[in-house]
Amino acid sequence: MIIGIGTDIIQKARVKEIFDKYGNKFIDKVLTQKEKIEFKKRDNRKRKIDFLSNNFASKEAASKVLQTGLKNGITLKNIEVLRGENGAPLLSLKGKAQKKALSLGCKNFFITISDTEEHSIAFVVGES
Repeated sequence: MIIGIGTDIIQKARVKEIFDKYGNKFIDKVLTQKEKIEFKKRDNRKRKIDFLSNNFASKEAASKVLQTGLKNGITLKNIEVLRGENGAPLLSLKGKAQKKALSLGCKNFFITISDTEEHSIAFVVGES
């Protein structure tokens, strides 16, 4: 049974602007340790911005599945988006985000990410 759905779209130029201004402070606020490893593997600046934008949109979409958004102690780092061997995104929750999901009866997540030169969009479904 579907417990929640969430979607988010973000302008890559906005993410680039924040990254240019704050650099590693932004990375430390947004990405988990495992995500930072994937981020560092991106071989050029454009691909790094794409990764940041895609993950940011994914985390926002996942927070909407939890029916809270990014508040009540749920942070961007409580939501992790990695890539599987085939490149497909994999979503996992930590800390308060995981507790909230379990309290809703949400055990499985399905995520899709798409992007253009200008935008990243993510769609997340949580089910029991």
